[in-house]
Amino acid sequence: MLGFVPMPEGATLPAPRVYSAPLPGALLAILGISALILLALMPATFGLDWLPLALIGAPLAVGGACGVVMGYAILSIRIEIAQDGIVVAAPGWRACPFPPVRQYRLRWTDVRAVRHRIELYRIGPLSLRLPLETYAIETAEGAIPFGSYYLSELEPVLIDLAHRADRPWCEDGEVEAGLLRTLFCGAPTWRTSGEHSPA
Repeated sequence: MLGFVPMPEGATLPAPRVYSAPLPGALLAILGISALILLALMPATFGLDWLPLALIGAPLAVGGACGVVMGYAILSIRIEIAQDGIVVAAPGWRACPFPPVRQYRLRWTDVRAVRHRIELYRIGPLSLRLPLETYAIETAEGAIPFGSYYLSELEPVLIDLAHRADRPWCEDGEVEAGLLRTLFCGAPTWRTSGEHSPA
């Protein structure tokens, strides 16, 4: 029969460790919104012809949209490590955070592994590959993915998480995917603990 030992009077549990980056995320989102506002004001303000407008506007549109999306992702990420488990808030879809932020409450026994891989994104017919380091907490319900840009200290935090859960840190190597397909359909699926790395 399980017994519970009362804590000594005045004793307190250690405060959870919370990791987030609201200021960089907010700043990046504001810069992205500012770029989109500038893009909207350009035709009326500067009176440019369509060609210079396209040459200036295309980078502004791409940069502004990326700033808003990445800022939202960074602003929303939160990892709370407590004595009995973790609470994670992360975008539902790493590449483009829709649906909105999802929250996960995990006991240490819910964690199966913490995984790391490098995703190489193809851009149309170009030979160029854009590398992105990504991570995932593997659970029985699926993987909780993270982009490396979410937190500056993301990898040390996840290594600490794996040690606390007494679960393996898995290096999954490289995976390749098309950029547009990933944006619309999601990133390649993660390996699970029952799978073996290809030779």
